[in-house]
Amino acid sequence: SSRLQFVSSPNECIAPSYSSLPAAMFCCCAVDATSKDEAVLVRSFPAHDDQAPMRGDGEVLLEDPSVEPAQAEPAQAEPSAPQKQVVQELPVPAKEPAPLGEEPQVFEATLSKPGIESAMGWHLDVLDQRHLFICRLVHTGTTPIKTYNASVATELQIREGDYVTAVNGITVSAEKMSEAIKKTDKVKINISRPVVFAKTITKNGVPLGLDLKYGPGGSSLLIESVRSGAFSQHAPDVRAGDRILSVNGTTGAPHVLMQAIQDSPALDMGFSRVA
Repeated sequence: SSRLQFVSSPNECIAPSYSSLPAAMFCCCAVDATSKDEAVLVRSFPAHDDQAPMRGDGEVLLEDPSVEPAQAEPAQAEPSAPQKQVVQELPVPAKEPAPLGEEPQVFEATLSKPGIESAMGWHLDVLDQRHLFICRLVHTGTTPIKTYNASVATELQIREGDYVTAVNGITVSAEKMSEAIKKTDKVKINISRPVVFAKTITKNGVPLGLDLKYGPGGSSLLIESVRSGAFSQHAPDVRAGDRILSVNGTTGAPHVLMQAIQDSPALDMGFSRVA
């Protein structure tokens, strides 16, 4: 029989501990998270349907618009008429509008907490040892995150899906960054916007070749490692540390994403990666 163990934490996504699971489905092992809970590690996710038809990778080729149409040759002057040099005035090109300011991909934010033990107003996925992933923001009440977001321009607001890459100058690990947040009432963090991309994977009877790590309080599946399989064939640029955000248009809790992966022979998947 399997046993679930949950530890309450207001600022971190929680991961369960599975004491035993059927070996035919997948094998799990414990991984320490910041809260000392145990994360679920799914090794070598199997293929669901070995008769799946092959599908394209979803890329679209665009025609090259840079070819200019051929210009007509100028008419010849009559021989009896004297030749005059004509200076043709070229039209003055209209001024191009100034480029709009691009949204910063990495920026610094300073947040103040009412007290050292006050909640920040976010739920962090701490399964990645290098970065903190903001899986949800708390939209009720007054929180340091809401106060900060109300004080800055839209492009500098903290959002769900962002990554925290440094806390008060600490970058050594996600665990150290999470600890630093809890030890002070003034938090200076580096935010990195996610790089979001899509891939189409066809199982065709081949195992995916992924080791996945997740917790039920999260909103994504963390790729722990990539081995030989459908992913290395169809999406060789997907790498460890990337997160699966959606499967065939389905988003939500990790168990929902896992079920969507099992149910379909072809997967249109959305990914996130730290910029």
